[in-house]
Amino acid sequence: MTGLVRLSFWKVAFTKPEDMAAIDGLKYCVGYALLKRDSCQSRKIDGWHIFESAVVKYDHDHNYNPTSKMVSFRAGPKEFEVPAVLYCQQNGLNKVCAQVGLRSICATYLGNFDLTYRQINDLAFVAPELREPWQGLKALQIPRVLKGLDIPYFEFDYGSNDAALREALPYQRVLYSGIEAGTGGLVAFKMSGPKAGTVGHIIPFFGHTFNEDTWVPNADGEYFKVGEQIRYIPSDSWLSSFIVHDDNFGSNLCIPKSYLKRENAQYVVALLPRGFVYNGLWAEIAASNYFYSLVNEIAGLPNPWLSRLLSYALESKLILRLVPVTQEGYLRHLSELEDWEFEREDSETLRQLKAIKPQHMWMVEVSVPDLFSTNKRKIGELLLDATRPFSEKTDFTLFVLARFPGCYLFFDKLDEQGQPQFIKVKSSIQSHTDVLRR
Repeated sequence: MTGLVRLSFWKVAFTKPEDMAAIDGLKYCVGYALLKRDSCQSRKIDGWHIFESAVVKYDHDHNYNPTSKMVSFRAGPKEFEVPAVLYCQQNGLNKVCAQVGLRSICATYLGNFDLTYRQINDLAFVAPELREPWQGLKALQIPRVLKGLDIPYFEFDYGSNDAALREALPYQRVLYSGIEAGTGGLVAFKMSGPKAGTVGHIIPFFGHTFNEDTWVPNADGEYFKVGEQIRYIPSDSWLSSFIVHDDNFGSNLCIPKSYLKRENAQYVVALLPRGFVYNGLWAEIAASNYFYSLVNEIAGLPNPWLSRLLSYALESKLILRLVPVTQEGYLRHLSELEDWEFEREDSETLRQLKAIKPQHMWMVEVSVPDLFSTNKRKIGELLLDATRPFSEKTDFTLFVLARFPGCYLFFDKLDEQGQPQFIKVKSSIQSHTDVLRR
């Protein structure tokens, strides 16, 4: 290291240290950057790069960054904090795109912004592998780092160029499950043009846009999947762009959802919240199966919002949105819910629901297009146990409960025909409520 400079960025001007000490950092601080100069004569490298920075996302209403953490730094006489995802650049010596992408997403996940490249490289390279970090990392080395840092994850290696796998499990769906889980992910892709097949790149994904007026959710089923059996519309249909870092270009950049072609994606990994043993993509599919298995239980209930929900479901316009919750988090969410008629859940029901066993659950929110896209509201949710191994069987092993206007449903048993039977418990919430905001 032959140079080091710290910069901080502000929405207001000041000239004296005491002025800075009085500033509300969350209101007026944009972020900071550490600029570092590295010199290595044997590699003929001498240059500046951004060692790290934390800059708040752009202040657009439709931009969401559920993976951000509070990053602290000192400027002048005081320590400040900003909500951000750490950004880093490569230097071509001990780090290239793979290492900086891993540090960005892992340091933010862990809340450990002192995570070093030595730690990352020590975990990635195993003797007798040649330790040349400037050559980047292979797909098999990325899980070594995640395992070494005790970070659960879900990965797909598309290196086989299996078109069916890319179509069935596109990298966009895998990434979105990680982003909505508040953990983020990484994608490695090959380049096109003159560098095709010889050079690759990897970048962290951690946020997304939500566009209420997007054309895709309506057009997909009506124009492009006519005759196909569509069980539900995933909430990422309203996603227009991913928010990413690219160490070549900068932080908090938007990539259109379909810009990076599926055939270019070589490897994708989504991080999982601690305590969750399977990924959200599987949970969403399981929740769809559970929903259609309990339709008969709610079909006869005299609630207009249930009738509307079932009507949309018959038209293949059921909306599912995935969010990880803890037992305490779900009970807190329930206690804060207020429906369209200002009804709230009664205290006795909330007390009884404390008997819910799993500490970690996938909450799959259920909605319909007009409610979800315009008002970000839902009609109910299903909870799945995230601590058990995933099973493709619709045997209700993972099912915890379902909540809809007027009732909760708890699984009782399978009858002689293998059909599920449920226990109903009354709910005071009679209409739609806000989705869970992260």
